[in-house]
Amino acid sequence: MKITYCLSPLAKLKGLLGKRNLVEHHCYVFAPCKAIHTFGMRFAIDVIFCDKTGHLLKYYRQLAPNRIVFVSRAFFTIELVSNEQLDAEQLKQTIAACLTFDSDNKNHINWI
Repeated sequence: MKITYCLSPLAKLKGLLGKRNLVEHHCYVFAPCKAIHTFGMRFAIDVIFCDKTGHLLKYYRQLAPNRIVFVSRAFFTIELVSNEQLDAEQLKQTIAACLTFDSDNKNHINWI
């Protein structure tokens, strides 16, 4: 899995805007983040909201363009594209991958 961490205000503002698509198994992590929007996007995305401990708070499947979602207790979000709905185990694995910094996997991590 390729992970891009969007932590700066500019990176969070830009997010996925302007992208024509998002490759499966590539996710974007926004922190801190309680809300996201899909204005100006060209495709639907899956969005995972988690608290500071990585506990899943809300999973939006195929959130369409031109929407806003907000989860008051969220600390970070993960945005990705999936061809199928993620089950509980896949959600846990995705969250764990985004919370774990594996030095063997550093070529698959970007910071913006």
